[in-house]
Formats: sequence, structure tokens, C-alpha cells
Amino acid sequence: MRLADFTLAASDFSILGSNLQRPECVWVDAEGIWVSDARGGIARLGVDGAPRLLGSGILEPNGFSRRPDGSFVVAGIADGGLHQVEPGGATRLLLNRFGGRPLGAVNYACADGPGRIWLSVMTRGLPWHTALSARHIDGYILRIDLHGESVARCEIVADHLDLTNEVKVAPGGRHLYAVETFGSRVVRFAIRRDGSLGDKETVGPETLGPDVLPDGLTFDAFGNLWITVINQNGITVIDRQGNAHSVYRDPNAEAVASVRRAVEQRHGTVEQLAACASVSGPLRLPTSLAFSADGRTAYVGSVGLPHLATFRLPAQWDP
Repeated sequence: MRLADFTLAASDFSILGSNLQRPECVWVDAEGIWVSDARGGIARLGVDGAPRLLGSGILEPNGFSRRPDGSFVVAGIADGGLHQVEPGGATRLLLNRFGGRPLGAVNYACADGPGRIWLSVMTRGLPWHTALSARHIDGYILRIDLHGESVARCEIVADHLDLTNEVKVAPGGRHLYAVETFGSRVVRFAIRRDGSLGDKETVGPETLGPDVLPDGLTFDAFGNLWITVINQNGITVIDRQGNAHSVYRDPNAEAVASVRRAVEQRHGTVEQLAACASVSGPLRLPTSLAFSADGRTAYVGSVGLPHLATFRLPAQWDP
């Protein structure tokens, strides 16, 4: 099947898990399926679908990833802190200030090998949705270098991003990809040998559209970039040639239009975004997507459902 011809219907989605607490982020590895958990840490889904909590004390755990030593680095979007959760559950704060100031609304912690973390910060203010009514654009990406278990160095490597959301290193390690949610685009930066970033480049279209608020991103096994669209309860993919294709969407047209005006005028509320949630569809404010080890099952996290939504990909894409 050609990727450009692939679409999903509501009936193509299945449910995985139960009683999940704000599963905003999804991570899949050899030990299972992990989700952020509003009880204060992250959780692994048991065979019965119930979440087993790991970690404690994090306010609104958001984007997270796993380090080579088995620990997790977790962004606390409500407490403005970068946290580490050990395999046994011990939780400690790694960082919550830089340059003498609070970090702001941290969104996603991307572990890059044993000694580096890329941390996206939506805005320097808290809570994050103050950005809906702020005229300035102040999202940024922080590179954190570790020495053993301690933070050795921090540096802002990209600034003036329009509500920075998920950031991930591309397969091969040459680029760091980032979502600018209010910019309605995906961008990337070349990762230089010294750990600095190159100039910002737009990935795919300059904009995904004024009605599109991208949130999370991930790569499939073929190098295509999959993006969750929070305000349209949708999924978009950017193929290897840079073409954007909507795979699924279930918009509440009136609410989407309201949020678009709010972003354009920088005079909005979080309630306007929440109103975009699908009433009965399989996705409700989707925020994250991860693939199974075989690359064919997708797991979609959200801030509006107590479970994950899943769907299957074809075994092969035609060139």
C-alpha cells in the first residue's frame, strides 16, 4: 500500500489498558508499554491492562523517555521540573532552574545516550496555557549534559519556539526534531559534534495548516514521521519526501475554529482547547504515539482518555 492512500476509520482503532491516569506520553521497549501517570510517575501496563505505578511526587508527569541504565527521565509539566525515576521506583529531581530562574513549563525529556538529555520547554511561564494569552514566543530546548548521576552542564540550544512540544532524536542521531504546536509545524536541527544545534529547518510543509495543532511525533520503521494533532483528534504523517498526509481526523469544527482564533490573537484559555475533544470517537486530545517492536502496532496516548488507542499498519509501504 502507498502511504498516501492509507487512512483510518474509527472502527480501525482498538482499546488497550484501563483506568489510566492522564496517559499523555507512551513509551514502548522490551519490558512492555509505559505511560505517564497523573498519580506522580509513570506506569507499565500489566497483562490485565491495569497500570502499575513507578515513581512518585511528580506533578502532572508528561513526556518521558528511558536512559540506557534503565532509569526514566520525566518532565513534570505542572511543577516545572526534570525528574529521574529509577527502575526500582526511587524518584529524584534532576533540574528545575537554569540561569537562576525556573525552567518553565517543561514538556518532554528525550534521553540521548548515557550522558545527554534534550528537554523541551513550552514556555517560560507556568502553567503552560499562559502561552495562550501571551504575546511573546518563548519556548526553548535545553541540552543537559550528565556526569554520572549529576547534571554537569546545561545550555539553551534553541530558543523562541512557538510552544515547544515533543522533541526526539531521529534514527541515526544526526538531527533533533521538535514540534512547535502554536506554529503548526515540525522543525529539526542538525546535531553538531560539540552538542550544539544547527539552524532551524522546517520539516515538510511550512505549516500544517492554521487549524492544526501538532503535539507529539515519532518515526516509524520506514522513516516516516507520525504526528498527533491534539485539537482535531487526529493523526498526520509526513513521509520521507516531505509530503504531509492526514491519516485520521475527528474535529469539533466550532471548537477548532475557536482555538484557531485564540492562537492567532493570543487571547485564549485552556478550556477552549479542552472543548476540542471528540465526544464519541476513538481519539480524544491525542498527544503521543509509539510503535511496537515489529513496527506495525501504534499506541496513541492522550489527555482525554483512560486508555490507549491502538491501530495497525500494513506490513509494507510501496515506494
